[in-house]
Amino acid sequence: MATTAEPEINAEDKKTGSKLWLILSTLLCLLGGGLGFYGVWSGTIPMPGSQPDETMPAEVEDLPDIAFVSIPTIIVTLPPNAKNDHLRFSGQIEVPADYREDVEFLMPRILDLMNGYLRALTAEDIEGPGALFRIRLHLFRRIVMVVGLGKANGLLVTEFILN
Repeated sequence: MATTAEPEINAEDKKTGSKLWLILSTLLCLLGGGLGFYGVWSGTIPMPGSQPDETMPAEVEDLPDIAFVSIPTIIVTLPPNAKNDHLRFSGQIEVPADYREDVEFLMPRILDLMNGYLRALTAEDIEGPGALFRIRLHLFRRIVMVVGLGKANGLLVTEFILN
């Protein structure tokens, strides 16, 4: 039976091989760091905040002329088959600044519509996936019906707590 002789690996060759990998990896890291520095320094690789962005507003005067009208907190008792007992809701209505007084004047009607809608919701409407999004859309549509088209830009929900 013939035996195959395995080549003998010398301990000195192992040390030389591991030193070679250490030297090569160090050189590659230095080369990569140098190329990265040059790319950023020359502007080839843009850095955030290094150049002014034309899409950002230049001054505060460019902001739209809007106001926010607070909606008082509404607490609604949920139906008997719901997981929770109460819903606590509050928000802000985004309006053009010219119509702020008009919307504040109509707040009792807005609260009446919101109370009616929130009390008519079923447990599935409140606790289902995407419930807050749908409720916000329905409430905003009702707000626009009360205040008029163009007098409300959006509804911001600041509190939607199920107890």
